[in-house]
Amino acid sequence: AARLSVSVLELKPGMRVLDLCAAPGGKSMAAAMGMENQGEILSCDLHGGKLPQIAKAAARLGVNIVKTMENDGTVLREDFFGAFDAVIADVPCSGLGVIRKKPDIRYKDLTSMEALPAIQRQILQNAAAYVRPGGQLLYSTCTILKRENEAVIRQFLEENPDFRAEGLSLPEGLSEQETGMLTLYQGVHDCDGFFLCRMRKAP
Repeated sequence: AARLSVSVLELKPGMRVLDLCAAPGGKSMAAAMGMENQGEILSCDLHGGKLPQIAKAAARLGVNIVKTMENDGTVLREDFFGAFDAVIADVPCSGLGVIRKKPDIRYKDLTSMEALPAIQRQILQNAAAYVRPGGQLLYSTCTILKRENEAVIRQFLEENPDFRAEGLSLPEGLSEQETGMLTLYQGVHDCDGFFLCRMRKAP
């Protein structure tokens, strides 16, 4: 599911890409492969202690275009404005799509999840500011809850008319998605529950 989310981006060698909530680094590595290890990927995470995982994965795969940085995705950085061809925002979420792997999720305090959509919207809004004109923005979660997925996207698009969701060309077995939004379900697609949406900023 994570690899699929990056594959829907139209990544090319030489691009500059930001992975805003990157640890443990799977999407950054997938992006590097899509770019043929040419260009630049900045992999950020709130938890600096997780960054060595990303560097280790890059070294293992022979990827040398990934740089890491400790960064809070909810805090707007002016030095990132319009600086990236593509931004990946795999935001913190309730994780209900991976409950098969992490059954302890079912014991989470539900009240702690109520604040997630606000955090997700803030990270997405910041990520949008970092996309250059004509660039791409990927929003993804590992949950299947509409309030963390479609609802976040619809509000974002209403408030940011310079972005539009783009249809997705998907592998065999998955139908084309004209809305630009796709939800994968554990019992249907033989993978983790997952949501993704690709958007493009007006030139």
